Amino acid sequence: MFKRILLFFVLLCFFSCKETVFNSGLENRITAVIDFSPELYDQKIDFTSDDQVENCGNSDVFYVDEIADGSIDNKIFKLTLDARDFFKSENNCNQYDWYTTTNEEVDHELQIIAFVEEIQENMYVAGSQYLYLDNYPTNAMLATYKLKKNADEYDNNGLGIDYYGFNAEMDIQDLDFATGTVSGTFSATLYRATAVSDPSNYMGVDGVDADLFNPGIADFIEDIELVDSIRIENGVFQRITLINNSSY
Repeated sequence: MFKRILLFFVLLCFFSCKETVFNSGLENRITAVIDFSPELYDQKIDFTSDDQVENCGNSDVFYVDEIADGSIDNKIFKLTLDARDFFKSENNCNQYDWYTTTNEEVDHELQIIAFVEEIQENMYVAGSQYLYLDNYPTNAMLATYKLKKNADEYDNNGLGIDYYGFNAEMDIQDLDFATGTVSGTFSATLYRATAVSDPSNYMGVDGVDADLFNPGIADFIEDIELVDSIRIENGVFQRITLINNSSY
């Protein structure tokens, strides 16, 4: 009897201490919810990265790049989560049906970039809309989202609509260079960067007078009350392709 009890506790300890494997979301895919009107909670569309089958390209990749600054002991790594969602029903470029699913025409893509000083298997990275907060640098991230075409096939005269934001977070789990896979979660708040000729054709676009935000051309927000914002929510990447371009 004593041996059985001892064996029970040994097994309990073994499984309790065993490393937890991230298991959430679709295998080898990136999923999220794009909320175009966070204050209303009724204008959302789903994002599911396209499946890599046959001649379909890889639409969900996590890159690790090393930024060289000339020194040996001071390294900065750039982490990039890149995803495209251009097809719906079968979610790949070979099998799809434009007419069987809502939001079938939506073409959109997203990217989350983070800068870190070291690489770990599990790590949490967060950014902020502020350059400095409490004397600490906080803008270690940049999130971008592009709506190329909405469900009504409007594409803003071929320009699409771009959104940018520094306020993002990414919880990276099971980053494995050996298997070339990584999993985790992410979210972000972004602001519209593209002028829209007819706002009534697009969810979450309040008007032509809204202030635009494009850090790439140093066009920063001046009046927070005149900003169109969106939320990337419930973002999950499940064992997607990891490409290591660093010396790590």
